[in-house]
Formats: sequence, C-alpha cells, structure tokens
Amino acid sequence: MLIAQFYTILSKEATDQMALTVNVELNPHHGVYQGHFPANPVLPGVCTLQIIKECLEELMGSTLQYAQVNSCKYLSVVNPFITPKLQLNLTAQVLEDNQIQLLTDGKTGETDFIKLKATLIRK
Repeated sequence: MLIAQFYTILSKEATDQMALTVNVELNPHHGVYQGHFPANPVLPGVCTLQIIKECLEELMGSTLQYAQVNSCKYLSVVNPFITPKLQLNLTAQVLEDNQIQLLTDGKTGETDFIKLKATLIRK
C-alpha cells in the first residue's frame, strides 16, 4: 500500500480470472484529509487511482504502473466520514503487447463515484 493506513480491504471476490470486486473502507482520520480539505474532506482523485491500481496488482500478481488513462470520470464526491465504504469492480484484459486494459466502476452504496478506462504495464 503506497499510503499507509489510508484504507482497508474489507472483502474481495474474483468473479473470474480477469475480474475482481473489492470492498474497501477509507480511514477518515488519515492525514491526507487535513489538506484535502480540512472542513470538508474529499477523497483525492489520485488516491482513488492508486487504490484501483493496488487492487489490480493483487489480481494480476505483479507490480503495475499506469501507461495511459483513456477516460476517467469522477461522478460524485466521496466524503470519507459520510461514505467511507467503496465498492470497486475491476475488469482486466491482457493485450497482445502485454499491456493490461482496465475497466473500473466504483460505487458508494448505490451511487456511482468513478468510471475508469486505463492501460497499465508491468514494471
């Protein structure tokens, strides 16, 4: 985990070899939120991307890095005190050049908060 004690994995379920559903809980008392933003904490977008990458690394069994973010839509704000639990649905496909195409959608309860399409490579 890049950011120690930032989140906890509550559960993970591989729906097939290349798909994973992960439920995480954010730590609303983490220092990241003191700067983003003190009176109204918001999950930083870059931290969301890091959580997704770390979950994909576990599925793929290797260290990865983003090569390209094809599209990333933040659909709603995540306040870790109000909605600390996130569900991430990841679907990966290994391409011919050993790149990994990733599709992810994330929810807080019934509310979509992110849709991501990205390409990652093994380090």
